[in-house]
Amino acid sequence: MKSFTLGLNFYAGHDTSIFAIFDDDIYALSQERTTRIKHDGIFPLDAVKEMIRYKKINTKEITNIDVGVATLAFENILVDEFTYEMSKLLRDMLISDKELYIKEFEEKKRELNSSKQKLLKKFLLTSKGRSYIKMKLLGKKTPVKKLIKIHLQKLFPNAKLNISFYEHHLCHANASYYTSGFKDALVFTFDGEGDGIFSKLFFVKNGIFVELANSKNIYVENAKEFYFADNGYLSIGNIYSIFTYLLGFTPLSDEGKVEALAAYGKYDNFLYHLLKESYIIKDLSIILKKDVLEEVFSKEFLKEVFSNLKKEDISAAVQRFSEDVVLEYLQIVKNRYADQNLAIAGGVTANVIINNKIYEKVFDSIHITPAMGDEGTAQGAAILKHSVNKTKKPFPQMPYFGSKYDKNEIEKELKESDLRYEYLGDKAYKKAGLEITKGKIGAIFQGRAEFGPRALGNRSIVADARDKDIQKKINSSIKKRPLFQPFCPSILIEEKDRLFQKAYDNKHMTIAFKLKKEYKDTLPGSVHIDLTARVQFVSKKDNKNYYTLIKEVKKETGYGVVINTSFNKHGRTMVLNPKQAIIDFLDTNLDFMVMEGFWVKK
Repeated sequence: MKSFTLGLNFYAGHDTSIFAIFDDDIYALSQERTTRIKHDGIFPLDAVKEMIRYKKINTKEITNIDVGVATLAFENILVDEFTYEMSKLLRDMLISDKELYIKEFEEKKRELNSSKQKLLKKFLLTSKGRSYIKMKLLGKKTPVKKLIKIHLQKLFPNAKLNISFYEHHLCHANASYYTSGFKDALVFTFDGEGDGIFSKLFFVKNGIFVELANSKNIYVENAKEFYFADNGYLSIGNIYSIFTYLLGFTPLSDEGKVEALAAYGKYDNFLYHLLKESYIIKDLSIILKKDVLEEVFSKEFLKEVFSNLKKEDISAAVQRFSEDVVLEYLQIVKNRYADQNLAIAGGVTANVIINNKIYEKVFDSIHITPAMGDEGTAQGAAILKHSVNKTKKPFPQMPYFGSKYDKNEIEKELKESDLRYEYLGDKAYKKAGLEITKGKIGAIFQGRAEFGPRALGNRSIVADARDKDIQKKINSSIKKRPLFQPFCPSILIEEKDRLFQKAYDNKHMTIAFKLKKEYKDTLPGSVHIDLTARVQFVSKKDNKNYYTLIKEVKKETGYGVVINTSFNKHGRTMVLNPKQAIIDFLDTNLDFMVMEGFWVKK
């Protein structure tokens, strides 16, 4: 191997990632999986190093790297040359426990109080502190392209770097189209912001993209204090994130909690009606009204909202408003371009209830890319760069693109722990299925790590969906999520028509479907109060071991259904390697763990 293509997403402030295309393989990883800081936003250098380790790349033999960067605006900006190194040092100073969200880290940087000032002075006397001062003094502004070369050239000293920058939404669109399997499709992107745009619509025929429309962010003075919402440049997604923050959750991370809480509320209130006045749709563009949004985010109006409405009703209003915008827009699109496939991507499309409404009310044939958020733009950038010289090809359906660990690597870590273990091979997965039916909660660590936000059976915590108290059990000792937030099921693909009112073969937990009412009491752990379930349909072809586990559950219970949530302790990112898996297993009340055929107990 002498060359490869590398897609990068970074400097967007969150969810930095890499996506590499080799002649015979794909490798993709979010930076957060290496640092275990949720939605990490620094240059994904640690992810590149993990790729080198996993792929056993002789870095001196690499002669050419085609690099695609996922935001066009970064081509012309200047940044601090030592941004990555300074971020690492500041983390050492400010974060004693990596179970912190980026929001808390950013707030600590902004609000150094007197005690932190003392800590800062103490830090500056250390060797790392002196390094920080040196970097601050030497730090100069440098173009992003040069900074990429500085980082990558250290790792690949003999490589020629060919760097290109691509428009943010075009990257989202390529990631969605090339994971969809569609030849012809409309592609709809929808997020907080990228290159000044929050939404684009494309028509794609045999890989040729034609942009049909876009929707621009609008500056609202009253929203400028929300730094995570592009400092006042609003979109539908940013409005959702601001209310996520105002409701006491973490923006750019906990929007799913607002989505879940909305099911308990009533949307028809004065907040909803004002939000409904905040946009119009014209010529396939969503146009936000500045004057209305200035009122929405005025201190007086927000005080009225939070004084008179319950959190559930606020959540319901924001959720319904977001649904209305998307459905109204896509219905207009459908009327103009009938009988088309629809591929979608962008942070807002992580909202599985919106996706359900699209599927049930507008487009019958849809696809949501597994890495729908900004981490997925690295995939789009890699595709765009790769296609300059080579033909684009559809990607495998399952996004198992991360690192895998062999039996020897796993046993080495197990030997250094105090855990009991034995090697059962394929039998471990049948045993796991049987233990689940007895009320046990276990973890599965196998194969290559998933790319994207969802655990899909390779880094998963699994439990019995028939247990009405399973949510409390998992929350009390493992995940500590709000009780209103449901857990999601993995279900044998052959159970789809039996259990759901209307569903397609979604394998990525990117959309919710409605369970038939007669199964609500039978499978209470897998369904939300509104009868929706964010499903992963599992086939033997896609994941043999995981299929075997669920098949054993069906044999014992009559239902091929298990609860599936990401394998991590509360506050940490999904585990990547055996060491992280062992740490999180020991730090929780999990009953067992399966690691590539090893049966592990405490």
